[in-house]
This record gives sequence, structure tokens and C-alpha cells, in this order.
Amino acid sequence: MEQSSVAHIVDYPDEPIDLLQQLLDAVKKHHPNSQQYMNLATVDDEFAVLNRTVLYRGISADKCIIYVTQRFTRNYKNIKANAKCGVTILMPEVMLPSQGTTPSIWQVRLLGATAVELPESELDAWWNRELLSAKIRDIIFPCGQPVDYDELKAKHDQFLKEYRENGKPLQRPPTFTAFKFEAQRYDFLKVGVNQIADRVQYRRQANGKWEAMHVAT
Repeated sequence: MEQSSVAHIVDYPDEPIDLLQQLLDAVKKHHPNSQQYMNLATVDDEFAVLNRTVLYRGISADKCIIYVTQRFTRNYKNIKANAKCGVTILMPEVMLPSQGTTPSIWQVRLLGATAVELPESELDAWWNRELLSAKIRDIIFPCGQPVDYDELKAKHDQFLKEYRENGKPLQRPPTFTAFKFEAQRYDFLKVGVNQIADRVQYRRQANGKWEAMHVAT
């Protein structure tokens, strides 16, 4: 017999970033060595949408998702020209105790998001959180430029060797920067096998507080 049911998001917190953190923590618990990625959509000067899969970096002190990049990349140039962005985070097979005992697929979207570049005074803290591989890439890899793989690998290996010999922290390059995404809405979608998805949408009110509601999928 064919099956059908309706997914249900229950016991959700007052703030959307708290629900996002619960989901991220649940993923990390079951996949401790995994890294979370997100899709970032920007618009270029010809109004073409550029979609990139980028690494999720964390949450700012004022509860915004952080995106790290370099000032010469296409994404950076697009954001500086048009700060409106779309952000989607997909988390398959999430076991969240407050949401039942069956794994579900979750999708989180930021709607009406504006990218705000962080001040220089905050960048060192985010640079210090970067993995060594990311720091080396930012310093010596010419993003988007044609390269000879063997030459680039040799350059990487030599840089890594010198870094280990020196034992000094890598300094943040002037091209390194970060943005926070200030969203007007967060849309959380939950679905399982043979289910119709449930969505809870958080909408920012005029007073800055969030109103949460179920919306049809």
C-alpha cells in the first residue's frame, strides 16, 4: 500500500539561529569529522545569478551566519555591487531529539538576506578559526587562475615545510575578509520518506523580534 504522511516541526525556539544551531549540533554529533556547506547565490553586473557551494564558517555574536572570502574573488565583487544574497543550507539525515526518532532531511533558507562586510577589527578572530589548509590556500593559491598542478603542489609543500620549521602563526593576508548575512526571514523545511514537507518560517518584525509560523510547502 502506498504511504503518505505530513512532516511536523515541533518545539521550535523563539529565535531562528537557535534552531539552526540545534540542527548543526545534531549533524556534528553523528558526523564529527564532517564539514557543513551552504549554497550562496549572488547576482553579477549582468544580472546573472551565480551559485556557489561554500563552507559554513559559523555564527557572529549578533546571531548572523558568516561567510569568508577574499577581496579579489567574483563572489566578493558581486556582493559589493549588490548586497542582496540567497543562502541555502541542506542537511540530510538529521536526528534531532526534539523532532522525533526518525531521521529527516532539513533545508534552511535565508530570505531577503543582506551581506554586510565585517570591520577590520573583527577579521583576525575569524582568520584564527580557519583551518591550516584554508590559510595556505588564501596566501599562495591564485583563485580562479590557470595553474600548473605540479608547480602549485610543490609551492604548497614548500610553504607547509617552512611553516612547520618556523612554528609561527600565519598572518592574515590583506585580501582576507568576511561577511555576515542579515536576513528578514528564515525558512526551515523538514521532510522524510513518503512525507509532505512541513515548513516553519521566522519573519522579522518591525520591532526586531521574530514571529514564527507554519507555512504550506
